[in-house]
Amino acid sequence: MKKTCWILLFFIAALYLLPAVFRPLMAPEEFRCAEISREMAASGNFISTRLLGVRCFEKPPMAYWLTAGSFKLFGQNAFALRLIPILGAVGSAFFLFLWCRRRKYSTETGVNAMFLYLSGTMVWLFGSFAAVDSLFCMWTTASLVTFAIAIESRELKERIFMLVCGGAAMGCGFLTMGFSAFVLPGISIAVYLLWQKRWKEFFLLPWIPLIVSSAVIAPWGLAIHKAEPEFWRYFIVYEHFQRFTTWSASEGGKPFWLLLPFFAAGLFPALFPVITALSGLRKNGWQELCVLPETRLSFCAAVLFLLFLSASGGKMPSYVLPCFAPAAMLGAMILDKIDPERGIPKLRKVTTVFSVIFVIVGSLALLGVLFYLLWGTGFIPTLPLKVAVWTLALTTAALGLVFSGTSLFVYRKNKLPEPCSFFILFGIPVLICVWFLPVFTANYKMPEYELLEIATQISTEKLHPPRIISSPELAHAAAWCFKDSSVRLLNGTGGLEYGHRYAVANGERPLMLSYSETSALLKNPARKEPILIIMRKQSIDEFSKHLATGKQLTTAGELCAFYYPGNKGKTNTK
Repeated sequence: MKKTCWILLFFIAALYLLPAVFRPLMAPEEFRCAEISREMAASGNFISTRLLGVRCFEKPPMAYWLTAGSFKLFGQNAFALRLIPILGAVGSAFFLFLWCRRRKYSTETGVNAMFLYLSGTMVWLFGSFAAVDSLFCMWTTASLVTFAIAIESRELKERIFMLVCGGAAMGCGFLTMGFSAFVLPGISIAVYLLWQKRWKEFFLLPWIPLIVSSAVIAPWGLAIHKAEPEFWRYFIVYEHFQRFTTWSASEGGKPFWLLLPFFAAGLFPALFPVITALSGLRKNGWQELCVLPETRLSFCAAVLFLLFLSASGGKMPSYVLPCFAPAAMLGAMILDKIDPERGIPKLRKVTTVFSVIFVIVGSLALLGVLFYLLWGTGFIPTLPLKVAVWTLALTTAALGLVFSGTSLFVYRKNKLPEPCSFFILFGIPVLICVWFLPVFTANYKMPEYELLEIATQISTEKLHPPRIISSPELAHAAAWCFKDSSVRLLNGTGGLEYGHRYAVANGERPLMLSYSETSALLKNPARKEPILIIMRKQSIDEFSKHLATGKQLTTAGELCAFYYPGNKGKTNTK
């Protein structure tokens, strides 16, 4: 078991920590989170969240507090930004382990629950991506687990302690995402108590958590009401009521079943050993499984979470993330009931089959790359990135598949417990995806290096530091790379319409400039400071219809910028 724990730590380091260090930031969400946290730390305003200097009330501030603290400890870099979602994913897995151990399951069952959760595609994706969803999932999982332990505990002190912890987790969840922190655990626990015919506890259990969670929320809640009287109206009416009740199918998308394919995809690859284990349950294993309290509560949570989140009109793929922790617990319960004489050989057979598939697919890919390089027939489709980059990425992936498959096939009779070896098998290809991802998305989603290249050109040519105007989709990235919260948006609000309207209504600096306003600013003879306008190269034709082009700064990728020096005399530098 000690060996398995070490493998789990290596699994976490390889799949979560390495991408956090080496992968460039993705636009717009990672830059959005980074810039809000940076502006919070720079201004010292930890009550009201702001982005590009205007109010941004979409979410409460806890994730940004923690990210700002991470910046303080580790500097303003990708690792510090992604550390919080990583801790969120690992924290959720830890609570599943705690649940197993408190219910007297073996350490192996607890580790299996962690493997099942952390290997999920959606969990890995958002656990190594700077957004608030992974942290919120940890608080939701903590609420569910502490309530589950409290409900089944026979010791009064332990029950009270767990209820206090559950209330604290719900309060932190509210400070991360909002009222969903109460609704998601609440509906699953309520249905579970009714299922168990313990309806009296439904009226007794909530009071301690509600008091504790209110105490957690109150300091910030009162402070934001004093600092921003409009916050609660906007946050409750628009961000919760309107977003949930607006039926987006009428707007041309997002039907009720939208989250189902993301949920199914998120179960990969953990679904394979669980399905195999179902056919290898020991005698009476299914009956034992169905009456377990943790099985019933996990089932209630996974199903009700999915149904409730699917009912939201403004749903996004990340909404499905809280469903995977109870699903992983269900999987661990199934693996715990497996018959060693029947189930383990079946699990090993599944691992062997995938090993052979990996070797075959990897070998064919290597042969394809070799054929292309030797004969240059060009059968690989024309792609937006250079063929050399794609060839290198495909070769790396193919070698990884061959190595992973061969290793597990040769050592398929090793003494590692199942499904540990199965997750090791998939660990290497998933790790390769970490490096694949920038290749697929660098052209459009990762503008950081190109923006820094533009900044280098300005410094190299000894141009005066400019005032920045950016196309909306690049504004967050530009503010982060130039460390400038005064970036203004060109002819669009970029999702900050409320902040822009509030600023205009209160006589503050507007966030957006129209083409005509930008043209007037450029032509203003009294303008002393230079202007830098950043956009994608594909937008140059549209831009040139409305504005004169200045000194062009281009990159090897998709971005370009126009530099307009000051119109008179001495330039004011920042």
